[in-house]
Amino acid sequence: MKQLLGFMVLTGPLFLIVLWVPVCIALAVLVAKKLIKKSLPLKITGGLAVFLIILLLPVSDEIAGRIYFHHLCETEAGVKVYQQIELPAEYWDENGKPKFFNKQGYLKHEFWVNFIDEDSHVIHYSQILGIDKDFTIVKRKNSKRKLADIITFRFWGGWLRRNFSPHNTANSCQFLHSSDFGRNFYGKLFIQAMSSK
Repeated sequence: MKQLLGFMVLTGPLFLIVLWVPVCIALAVLVAKKLIKKSLPLKITGGLAVFLIILLLPVSDEIAGRIYFHHLCETEAGVKVYQQIELPAEYWDENGKPKFFNKQGYLKHEFWVNFIDEDSHVIHYSQILGIDKDFTIVKRKNSKRKLADIITFRFWGGWLRRNFSPHNTANSCQFLHSSDFGRNFYGKLFIQAMSSK
């Protein structure tokens, strides 16, 4: 019984598609016969147009959401550094490279805890299209002065994906996933003190 239920969960969306295509064909034929009274080529063209519109209707918010999400990533997402922190010579090697990154390119935890606070907020940017805005404010630990903003967006998919996918995860702007994001961002945030160069 469990295998049957698992099969139904995995093939449920496919089953809906198999049912939806004949419905689209039937509606397209009906519209072409009843509403378009002109020549045969016009009936075929009108029928095809109706078929495509009805076929794409359930996923239209997925398409529109993905386009808008990519637009937001290109135009509004990114990093803004307002103020830098000067660090003495002990944080730099003899070549001037920072010593506060681990082998994976992330800030060492004890360094991060001592110098900065990050305060993140998630805003439901577009409920209809399934887009969230993730806004992180980076502050200096001791003074609470704002150092930088990190803005990204997450796209959770259209209503079909959000409601019928068992393990839906969001897509986020690609700049965050680059292997050198942390090194580039914190490399701009922390600079070598003038007296230690």
